[in-house]
Order: sequence, then structure tokens, then C-alpha cells
Amino acid sequence: MSKRTRALAAVGLTALFTVMIPAATAQAAPAGANCDNEYRQYAGDGNVHIYYDTDCHSPIVRYGSGDDTNWGDGSGQFVWTDHDAVSSVMNTGTYSGGWDVVKFYVDANYSEAQGYSCLKRGEIYVDDLSRNTSTTGHTMDNSISSHKWVTQGACAKFMS
Repeated sequence: MSKRTRALAAVGLTALFTVMIPAATAQAAPAGANCDNEYRQYAGDGNVHIYYDTDCHSPIVRYGSGDDTNWGDGSGQFVWTDHDAVSSVMNTGTYSGGWDVVKFYVDANYSEAQGYSCLKRGEIYVDDLSRNTSTTGHTMDNSISSHKWVTQGACAKFMS
């Protein structure tokens, strides 16, 4: 093969790969793309946000700055439909003194019987709770029944 033929072949392959790679990459959205957008919208608002679907999608976005002892009792910031129905969460808290971690409990009334898992302020969000378990190994996806704001020292397990 001549130098010219090899050079043309190399240029042709380079052009082919340059066109193919961006096209393949553009087809799939990166994990957490919508959570990133949601975070930019709500950053620093002092709330915990919950979403019924993964990647911070939800027909109704619920959020609150305080604690809620029972998501299934119809009172507080989170209500009946939120109980055991959440697949992604976000922490946009701004509490001073270290009270910027959200402790999510599988059970109501902050019971640790089935465990809990915490979300640090710096972790920002979990786009798919199915990758996370509680301190007892219970899945966190569609399992949260209560939450409260705590310090990092109050947690033995953190979401990622």
C-alpha cells in the first residue's frame, strides 16, 4: 500500500470515528441529568426534595425545610401519596451548625427497626434510590416513611 493510500485511509477512518462517537454519545442522557437541572433550580433553598421517579422526575414535586415524622399520616410537609413512593431525593439544605444532613427512615416515627440512610448536603442528590440500602439492608427505593434533619455524626450510613 502506498503512503498516499495509507494516509487517505487514516483520514477516512478518523473522520468516520469523529462522526460516529458524538452520535452514539448523544443518544443516551447521562445519569442524573434531570437531577442536575433540578439542583440548579433549587440550590440553597433550604429544603429536602422528593421525587416519585428516578432522576428527579415527578408529576408533583414535594419539598420541605422541616422534619416529618410520618409521610403516611396526611399531616406535615409530606403526605399519604409520598409514603413508600419515592425513587430519588435531593438535599438543598442550608442549615448552620452542621444540621444539613437528611436522615431518611424506612419506618415512620423515626424508628430505626428497618433502618435508615442519610444524604449529606455535599452529596446533593440520589438519582436512583434502588442503588441504596438502609442500615439493616432494606432497599431505600419506594420505602421511605419519615425524615429529619441531623448532623453528620448522627448517621452511620450514607446514600450515594
